Amino acid sequence: MNYNFWADATAVLHFATLLAVILGLLLCFRYKRFRPLEAGVFILIILVWSYYGNCPLTILEEHLRKLAGNPTGITNVGFIPFYARKLLDVNIPSRVVQQSTFFTGGMIFLGSMEWLSPFFHMEIFKLRKFLRRTARKFA
Repeated sequence: MNYNFWADATAVLHFATLLAVILGLLLCFRYKRFRPLEAGVFILIILVWSYYGNCPLTILEEHLRKLAGNPTGITNVGFIPFYARKLLDVNIPSRVVQQSTFFTGGMIFLGSMEWLSPFFHMEIFKLRKFLRRTARKFA
């Protein structure tokens, strides 16, 4: 079996997934109805990343490269820092990528909560509307 081919295919799939998430971010800023979907994707990514300690696609790629006989150490660094260094010669710490992913996921989730409020019937949204109305009266 050609493990190098499958490792490269995994890297392409990983890059396509990353590109889909970035395009989804742009789409959810334009169309608010996509925010809950994007928030769900980010929460899923964060949960899987936290459970495995790394992205499963990164782990799979490293495993396939080890089977092919050329381990890269990509699981030690991370997908984005590894390929940013390899392709663009830019050094990005893996901690920065992890923190920015968690922050972006949290912000998208919080942004989608207002859209989800009719489904949750949370009192905080009623309080927020009340505070807006009272602020308009005194303005």
